[in-house]
Amino acid sequence: MKITGLETIGFYSRHRNARRNWLLVKLLTDEPGLYGIGEGSSLGQEHLVTGLLNEWVEHYLKGKDPLDTEVHWTRLHNDYGSRGGRIGGTALAAVDIALWDLKGKVLNQPVYRLLGGAHSGRIRVYANGWYTNPGSPEQNAEEARKVVSMAYTALKFDPFGQDNYFNVSLSEAQLAEDRVAAVRGAVGPNVDILVEAHAKFNVATAIQLGKRLEKYRPLWFEEPVSQENVNEMAQVRRNVAIPIATGERLYGKFPFMQLVMAEAVDVLQPDICNAGGITELKKIAAIAEAQHVSMAPHNTNSPVGTMAEFHLDSTMQNFLIQEYHAEFYEPHYFEVVEGLPRQKAGYVELSGRPGLGLTLNEDLLKHYPYQRLGAPRPRGI
Repeated sequence: MKITGLETIGFYSRHRNARRNWLLVKLLTDEPGLYGIGEGSSLGQEHLVTGLLNEWVEHYLKGKDPLDTEVHWTRLHNDYGSRGGRIGGTALAAVDIALWDLKGKVLNQPVYRLLGGAHSGRIRVYANGWYTNPGSPEQNAEEARKVVSMAYTALKFDPFGQDNYFNVSLSEAQLAEDRVAAVRGAVGPNVDILVEAHAKFNVATAIQLGKRLEKYRPLWFEEPVSQENVNEMAQVRRNVAIPIATGERLYGKFPFMQLVMAEAVDVLQPDICNAGGITELKKIAAIAEAQHVSMAPHNTNSPVGTMAEFHLDSTMQNFLIQEYHAEFYEPHYFEVVEGLPRQKAGYVELSGRPGLGLTLNEDLLKHYPYQRLGAPRPRGI
């Protein structure tokens, strides 16, 4: 069996806070009807990812055995100028996820079994995409009650509004605290709240805000400062009694190693569709495990990337919780790619279907093509 080519399919959906295009990939083989499904969504630069994928297929992948997943990952990463960064990491992830899906189909095994087996068939998820930003404390509290009524046991939101960078005024800081307090009061003491900051603040502001929020017991404080400066993240972690999470804007294993070695983080959040795919996230998880750091992959992906993360999550000893927007998108999100599980009581369950266990509804996908979105919002991730 040999790789013969690649096809890309784009589609669109939205939730309360975001409008998104996704790029799906079909890695084709010389076996009729047998292909792997991957995802190369970079949230705004998919045309660059597509160009790189076409180059890789033409100059390297065509004619190769698709079962050699590690070999292909290493060659594509090392031999091309796209090494590292968001575009290269996303294109590499698209190929890698498709190769794992294809390997599972060929061997008639789910991907999680090929990765060593599932520690549990149930994966805890948290809700995102459910809240108004900026919203009043009362509005966010009512929205949080609806999330809990859907049986979620954890939810994430950004309480800091839209128009603050580096610093916040006392009134803005108080409003952010009031939002968190209202949501905590609405959901009670036994539902986890995850606080998102979208890398907006400097160290002093992040520490001040973190100390304000400690009494509400967030599961974590996400991206309180920019991910580029490990020392800044470490300063926040040393001074705030909330676990620190980061990683959605980092690509490949090396920056995650630096965070772990600097004792700057409690929870790593690589995105499987941007940081190099299943092969690379498995290695990032091992780096984290060696220092007892938890894994909670970032996820703004289509059902393909989401399902790839579920398979990997189940195999990680240090897995904590998985981001899950799915039920807050338009209904066709579940229909265009069949097989993504819905959450029940705050968990999703894996099936034993081969590969990722997904089927593309290509006729329906044509009804939700790419949309021109205009300039992205600075913190739309």
